[in-house]
Amino acid sequence: MPEPSITENLEETKQLAFRVIDFLLGHGIAPAPLSYAVIYEYLGGTNGELRQRLDEHLQTGKALDEFLLRDLHDIYLITDAYQQQYAMGGDLRELLNNLLEHLSEAGEGTKAYHQSLQKNIAHLQKPVEPASLRAIAVDILETTEAAQARTSLLQARLETSQQETERLRAELEQQRREAQIDPLTGLFNRRALDAHLNRLMTTEEGEKLSMVLLDIDYFKQVNDTYGHALGDAVIRSVANTIRKCIRGDDYPVRFGGEEFLVLLPNTSLDGAAKVAETIRVRIEALRLVRRRDNLALKPFTVSLGVAQRQPDDTRESLFERADRALYQSKQGGRNRVTVGSA
Repeated sequence: MPEPSITENLEETKQLAFRVIDFLLGHGIAPAPLSYAVIYEYLGGTNGELRQRLDEHLQTGKALDEFLLRDLHDIYLITDAYQQQYAMGGDLRELLNNLLEHLSEAGEGTKAYHQSLQKNIAHLQKPVEPASLRAIAVDILETTEAAQARTSLLQARLETSQQETERLRAELEQQRREAQIDPLTGLFNRRALDAHLNRLMTTEEGEKLSMVLLDIDYFKQVNDTYGHALGDAVIRSVANTIRKCIRGDDYPVRFGGEEFLVLLPNTSLDGAAKVAETIRVRIEALRLVRRRDNLALKPFTVSLGVAQRQPDDTRESLFERADRALYQSKQGGRNRVTVGSA
């Protein structure tokens, strides 16, 4: 079968580009480079895992937003963070190679010192003239001083290597934290949630675990009325309010564009419902004003769903009950808390 011509390849690429742009505009998303790259991979069918994840999201009927696309980009496409970690891996390999070289040099020096001492001890086992005795003493002194110099040099090199190791460790830890934090709100992101929820789901069944899922009501109207900059300010305000309403062990997550999730370990269903109600009341009372022109935003609200882990729960079934409760809050008029049944 003949290879497709350059013209045919160009035409296919052009048609795919039109499909990507139509797809994004059809979901109300600007064809920015990051969003374009994700949907190009999705429609091109070159990334099976990304396609499955996005298909599952679309099948739920939920809106597609830039937040989700950024999340998919970070997980399934090459990121700067990955490249930085790869580069640091090279630095670490070089550091280890240098350490091995230093230790090898130290080993050779120790071996030479040992041989010198053995040679001089052998000489001393026989009658020795004073002149030869002085020569042996000088040789021992010189080899000892050389060994001390090598030891000092090795110590200095090891200290430098230790400092470099600490620097690399700190950078890796910083990147690990940044990879788990939502940059807009400072809350944990969905990737961090996956790992943390997996750990919590493996605890003893007798230990309580509750989940609160919340969504900003009519958020699209906020963006349409005031613009995305103030929309981001609303999201940050909700995140800050959530943070003030929870304890140190609780785990707040920005789950979607205007959707948040809070894991409440060692918390009963009633306790979680009280936390959810506190969040709802405080957000309802928020009054935001734009600084540059003192424009007062209209009050906004959130709807919340609460669920508690049951003995036979998986992470999916727990989330499903919380999501169902959130849906009931929205269907019931919004700005309310619904507690999911077991």
